Amino acid sequence: MNNSRSKMQSKKRKQNIFLNASIAVVFLLIAGVSAFIFLGDNENQAAETEEKTIAEQVQENAGIQDESNGNENNDNENNELTASEIESDESESDEDTESENAAASEDKEEEEEAAKKKEDKKKKDEEKKESDSNEEMAGPEDGEWKPVGTKQTGEHVSSYEKGSVDWNEKLKAAAYATGLDMNSMTVWWVGNDGGPQNSVVEVSSPSGGAPEYRVHMEWVDKKGWKPVKVDEL
Repeated sequence: MNNSRSKMQSKKRKQNIFLNASIAVVFLLIAGVSAFIFLGDNENQAAETEEKTIAEQVQENAGIQDESNGNENNDNENNELTASEIESDESESDEDTESENAAASEDKEEEEEAAKKKEDKKKKDEEKKESDSNEEMAGPEDGEWKPVGTKQTGEHVSSYEKGSVDWNEKLKAAAYATGLDMNSMTVWWVGNDGGPQNSVVEVSSPSGGAPEYRVHMEWVDKKGWKPVKVDEL
């Protein structure tokens, strides 16, 4: 009976050892699995963290690059705008200069044209004045002229002194009868014509190389010298 009891105790002891060993194994397995899971999670987290850090770094680098590219593009755009503005300003300046030159040229042409018109008008007026004077001085046929007027008073004495009042009035009568300009005609001779109150004057145009006209005249008291005959020489 003791043997049987001893066997049973031995059997229980073995069962206890087996159970304890099994429990230990189970604990070890559980501990190993837990450790594996824990370590795996840490590694995954570390990997994820590392991946996240790398991704963030890549994004930051990409952002910096994009910002750099953006700044470069902005600089390029600004440079292009500045160049465009410079070209625009230069173009506007050239246009303004051309407009100013054109305006100055037009003003100069207008001034020249105005000066030319003024000169032409002055010339025409002078020609008309000379023509009117010639027509006035030409007079009618022989014996139909009028006295040219006089500044002399009192008893008349014919004078042949060059530059005297009577001399100048003789030339005025000669110009009146011939139609020449008194100030430009050439006077060849002034002399007596058969009496103290009769004179003769020989004149020509400025370009004449010899006397062209001989004008006979007589004195009319208080009215001056009157042409009576013109000989064309």
